[in-house]
Amino acid sequence: MLISLLKKLVWTAGAIALIWLLFGYSTEKPVPDDGKIHIRFWHLTGQKEQEPYTVEKFNASQDRIVVESVAIPWYEHEKKVLTAIISGDPPDVMTQITPLAQWASRMALVPLDAFMQRDQFDTTMFFPALWKEMKWRGRSFGLPSNTASYALFYNKDLFREAGLDPEKPPQTWQEVIEYSRKLLKRDADGRITQMGFIPEYGTLPGHGDLPTAVVLAWQLGSKFLFDDGARASMTEQETIRALQWIVDFYDEYDLEEITAFMAGFGYADQHAFVSNKVAMMMMAHTYLDFVDRYGSDIDYGVCVIPSFPGRPSASSSGSWWMGIPRGSKNPEAAWEFMKFVVDRQIQLETVEAMDEPLFPANHLAAGDLSIKDRETTEVFIEQMNVSHSPAIVPLVHSIFWREFVAARERAVKRLQTPGEALLQAEKLIQLELDKAVKYDNYVRSKMTYQTVGE
Repeated sequence: MLISLLKKLVWTAGAIALIWLLFGYSTEKPVPDDGKIHIRFWHLTGQKEQEPYTVEKFNASQDRIVVESVAIPWYEHEKKVLTAIISGDPPDVMTQITPLAQWASRMALVPLDAFMQRDQFDTTMFFPALWKEMKWRGRSFGLPSNTASYALFYNKDLFREAGLDPEKPPQTWQEVIEYSRKLLKRDADGRITQMGFIPEYGTLPGHGDLPTAVVLAWQLGSKFLFDDGARASMTEQETIRALQWIVDFYDEYDLEEITAFMAGFGYADQHAFVSNKVAMMMMAHTYLDFVDRYGSDIDYGVCVIPSFPGRPSASSSGSWWMGIPRGSKNPEAAWEFMKFVVDRQIQLETVEAMDEPLFPANHLAAGDLSIKDRETTEVFIEQMNVSHSPAIVPLVHSIFWREFVAARERAVKRLQTPGEALLQAEKLIQLELDKAVKYDNYVRSKMTYQTVGE
């Protein structure tokens, strides 16, 4: 086994080195002889400004450290950073959106605990779910900078037409079912023209939105991961019950009818919510601007995501995070920049500088945020306080979501019961998780983390 794992490690390093030779990455300009510390910051593209606001602001705020930013497309970012680490010339600091644990388990990040202890850094400024994502095996490896917060959007106009009180959105999933029955419309030929709610529509991983079945499972108390991250569980009764709710919801309709109805959905003014085709949807705070732009005549509200009687609401919020790659030449300066980025005032200013503003990871900044009106802002903050990380099984993140989505499809199509579908998914996820845990243990037995701040 040890020889096999060693071969895997060597093969991985060789593959990354080959990618580097084939694709390369942009050569950094020579460091000016100005007596200042110059650090390289690799960030994901997507913001409206060429230079991130935080870089301009930090460089103007002091004259000791200069941050030089390099924008890298998201689909190349992970490959380029890993290649740079292998080559011994990584950036000093980076942003990333993939699960932090996948980086920390490969010894690709510098632990920040010594920095935080020395500087008495207050981690309680972050929303709990986001800070939890930054930890791996008892150490802290990153700082969350931004996220997205979700809530239930509902169309007050359609509520009125259906005889529902537009000021009383559903509070429970049973009410979602009942409201949906009243909101259903068909044309003269019996085809669906309007629905109240469609579980999972626009909420699958990769679409940037919220997976309904997982939210229900969290609300019911599902854990998904046990034994310090070594055992995945998809067959807790709470998870089965959550998927059964999705199946039962669809059983009230004809699945082929719903599929045909959804075929007419599009983007902009053809979006299901904006075009008055779906009355209730779980969407991110960024949809506020979207709905106002393409459905300016719609009277809508935003409320807390429904739950089960006696159970708290739940949501999901992943982190855009910052970390110091292994081999960073200037970790102290990188740390100073990272602290600056998550400062309350800078977080607020950064939101204003974004084309599609993310939600600040600093809850103190979120408390001062004004994204529509105070009541709406409070809803999104409340949801952040009951959020969970979408990196449910971080070491095999993509495999978990692949198998969970496949299990959901099999159950909804009645190819398997929810329990059978989830058990099949659990076996496949656990098989890959076992491999990942063994590899993680092997790497940690052969390498130590880069020490800083001591």
